[in-house]
Amino acid sequence: MREAASTEKKYSGAKWSVLFFAGIIILWQILIPLFGVPDYLMPTPWRVVEEFGKRGWVILYHLVPTFEVTILGFLIGAVVGIFSGIGIVYSHFLWLTVYPALVLVSSVPRIAIAPLILIWFGIDSLLSKVIISFLVAFFPMLINSVVGLSQINPDMIDLGKTMGMSRLDEFKKLRLPNSVPFLFAGFKASIALAVIGAVVAEFVSGERGLGYLIIVGFDDMNSSIVFASIVVLAAMSLGMFGILVWLEKVLMPWRQGIQITEM
Repeated sequence: MREAASTEKKYSGAKWSVLFFAGIIILWQILIPLFGVPDYLMPTPWRVVEEFGKRGWVILYHLVPTFEVTILGFLIGAVVGIFSGIGIVYSHFLWLTVYPALVLVSSVPRIAIAPLILIWFGIDSLLSKVIISFLVAFFPMLINSVVGLSQINPDMIDLGKTMGMSRLDEFKKLRLPNSVPFLFAGFKASIALAVIGAVVAEFVSGERGLGYLIIVGFDDMNSSIVFASIVVLAAMSLGMFGILVWLEKVLMPWRQGIQITEM
């Protein structure tokens, strides 16, 4: 009974969300012509759909490099963030020196150093774009890794030591299982930020990518292609986020989620 009620509540919430967005789209379609807003300022939803019909292949062509940079930035950020977190938790020296320095660095907007990255690694190189995406995805992964690996009951650690548990066993049997919910919180934060990093990199460099297409649409005062690109970006982000949510539910069916720790 409880499971049925929970499922019904979830479907009810999804239904209202769909109705809410449908209402916004309908109002958008009605109000724009009603107030005589020109297309170059705000296109109607139907005008955006027409843009997909005319230039869908162009949008898909620019989607591929954006997706590539996002995935590479996210994966590298996740791997480096997790291993850095492990090193910080297990090294008192790193905890006292490197970790505070990284927290300080995280307060600097990573987007602000994007021009420097492009100068150092190439204006139109895949490496420079991946580095920008990596930098914005790295810190949420690092923080969530450190929090997940360190926030464990000290009594459990003491009990493990009493039973002769090695540091490797302690990691595998105590710290790692405890950190999994935090890692997924980091994954979900990082994937969204990796998309932002990829788009920002394309804003300022290159001739491919949805970020570049948005800038071209802005320069041409073609807001329809801008909105179409934004819709595709949102769909890509939601799709990747949804995959992570599904994996979290499969691996941790007893959990309803955990608050994301971002920097």
